[in-house]
Amino acid sequence: MHRIFYCASGPGDLIESHRRWTIKEHNPTEVAITFSGQIQDFCHQIGAKSYFVSTHPRVETVEDGDFVMEHRPKRPRSGLRFHLEEIRYGLGLLRTARKFGADTALIDSGSTHHFVLTLFKWCGIKVIPILHNTLWPTNYPPVKPMPRLVLWLDRFFWNRVPHAVLAVSPECERQVDQVRSTRHYPILQVRAQFLHEYFAQIAPAPDHTKRPFTVMFIGRVERIKGVFDILEIAKQIEAESPGLVRWEICGRGSDLDELRKRHLQMGLEHILTLHGWTSLEELLEVYRRSHASIVPTRSDFCEGLAMTAAEAILAGRPLITNPVVPALELLRPASVEGKTNDAPSHAAAVKRLASDSTLYARLRDACPALAAQFYDRRNGLTAVLHQALGTQPASARSI
Repeated sequence: MHRIFYCASGPGDLIESHRRWTIKEHNPTEVAITFSGQIQDFCHQIGAKSYFVSTHPRVETVEDGDFVMEHRPKRPRSGLRFHLEEIRYGLGLLRTARKFGADTALIDSGSTHHFVLTLFKWCGIKVIPILHNTLWPTNYPPVKPMPRLVLWLDRFFWNRVPHAVLAVSPECERQVDQVRSTRHYPILQVRAQFLHEYFAQIAPAPDHTKRPFTVMFIGRVERIKGVFDILEIAKQIEAESPGLVRWEICGRGSDLDELRKRHLQMGLEHILTLHGWTSLEELLEVYRRSHASIVPTRSDFCEGLAMTAAEAILAGRPLITNPVVPALELLRPASVEGKTNDAPSHAAAVKRLASDSTLYARLRDACPALAAQFYDRRNGLTAVLHQALGTQPASARSI
């Protein structure tokens, strides 16, 4: 019997996710099939004993049949202490995996430094990293001493350790190929999987002639996601073409209060709406009003794909983004492109999309074909894990 150890990098509530998984109930606040749920499907299909860990802040462990779900938060640190905490956390994961008797460790990027995972292999545990993030922001390799040191230490891992690597975008795969000098393990592409029934509810995009042209942002409200750039983009377009574009920002995050303050200081209340947290039902209305979606991530974030970029395409809305977002490579036929960290270039892209009906129609009409990869379960994590480990599903579950 396989014994699978999995560490999720984020603070997701694995215990609640498992409860919903056992009764085949989808989380009503999600539009995607969770990665942890897909891994639970995989473990169930091969009859594995499994131990899952996440960084959820509520310390708790639940045992349920073949599954153990543990919330093990990280201590917030910065500077050198951040790196020491990553090492400490990784060593704790190793202790748990060994005590559990794991034969395979599935480790999300961001769980610990990759070089720490070398110890898993030395203890006889197969390691499969799941890259939800790039190793460095696209086109911006590390220049500061500590990130460069970590990448240098990680090179041994990438050359010698993985049984396979799962990558959420071609850019993730390319970066691993740049740091490894051997090709003794496969890198397998995996795509986030979404619920067709949610996006089927979304009304078609408004006619291009409808004014104002409305652009939406959905995601974490943090500086690294480019939310403050949206204010600059909105201000520039309004100065150049009054009344042409309106904006709606949906989401919450550590910079929401500061964004609200800047929003008022810049006098953008009449053209830009800050919704904060938005329910899925309310989001249907935002999509209905919106012509396009913007994902202006900045160069200090290791974006692996950008789920919200995929969501725009699934909703039939053209995308405005930039090259630091790896989804652009997959979604370019439905996208207009600005320059990374450059608000004026994003403003020019939005104005072009708002002013050119032929361009808009071409990008909008490209969405359905691009969306197919995010509904094809053969591209999902469950199927790709079977490929990575050479296993066959003994049973299947679906929601």
